[in-house]
Amino acid sequence: MSLTDEHTTSRSPPREFERIEERDKKRLSIPAQAHVPSVTVVMANFNGENWIGEAIESVQRQSLVDWELIVVDDASTDASVKIVRAAADSDPRIVLLTSSSNAGPSVARNRALKCARGRWVTILDSDDAFAEGRLASLLARAEADGVGIAADDLLIMNESGSLTGHSLLDLTTSRTFDAVALVNAPHLGYLQPMIKAELLGELRYDARVRSAEDFDLLLRVLVRHDVRMVVYPAMGYHYRRRGGSLSTDKSADRRALLGMLDANARFRASHALSGRLADACAHRHRSLETSLRWLDVTEAIRERRFAAALRHTIDHPRVLGCAVQFVKKRVYPLVFRSNRRVKTLGL
Repeated sequence: MSLTDEHTTSRSPPREFERIEERDKKRLSIPAQAHVPSVTVVMANFNGENWIGEAIESVQRQSLVDWELIVVDDASTDASVKIVRAAADSDPRIVLLTSSSNAGPSVARNRALKCARGRWVTILDSDDAFAEGRLASLLARAEADGVGIAADDLLIMNESGSLTGHSLLDLTTSRTFDAVALVNAPHLGYLQPMIKAELLGELRYDARVRSAEDFDLLLRVLVRHDVRMVVYPAMGYHYRRRGGSLSTDKSADRRALLGMLDANARFRASHALSGRLADACAHRHRSLETSLRWLDVTEAIRERRFAAALRHTIDHPRVLGCAVQFVKKRVYPLVFRSNRRVKTLGL
């Protein structure tokens, strides 16, 4: 979800770039008449050595060859830079930008947007991958349907890279979503759409947002242009669900929720919202607040502060809904597996 209306063939790096590989400086100085690629793929990376090689190869295997890949390394301490540098040495369509300090995915992606030249831009996370025909298929559908924001359903793969047979939305036909639908179903922010460069204008990722940053930018694009996003059934974005992807650091959960609350507040304060969108944003605020209070309850229970947990629940009764969802997600599967085992044993 990253584009720029500074749609120029100049690849001169912005002043805030802390360090750019010398060969990339040459690569960024492309004559004005140079060919503009159809698609810019933006990849932010931090310590992704286990997966980034596979991610890059998935771009190189695309049936569409008219692309550029801009990888921004966010001060990795592993072998990520070495892997990307080797790929860039052998493929001039790949550009590596490096940083001396970690600033988060929003800042990293904004750096890539400064020099993106593609008519369309899409994101690929460094631990995910494209199916071979993904770019060509999505681009063809978007241009045939005359849409400026086109996404495909996420296909879920496990940590080893095997598809699980599940997808995020389980679509059988294309669907259209506006800003209200996005706010009401924020998991749509996990999608990685292909967006027409001219739509983004001066919009950028909010550097203060380190969680749900794609959702935040997509929402602002939809509202700015009063457009919709078309989502097609599976075309080939492979989303890696890792064992450590759901953080066990509850302080990180709290920071993420507080960040999303702040972003929602800034959005509501800076836009003249229609009634439906205003209602949806107000509901999102309440939902995030409830999640934050549920985190208070779970932390209190884990620390055996049961009186505090009860007080949090009484003060914020909506957390009871979170408790019901927790039981459904955790207890029901255990009961189901237990019943299935009983039947298997003939008991």
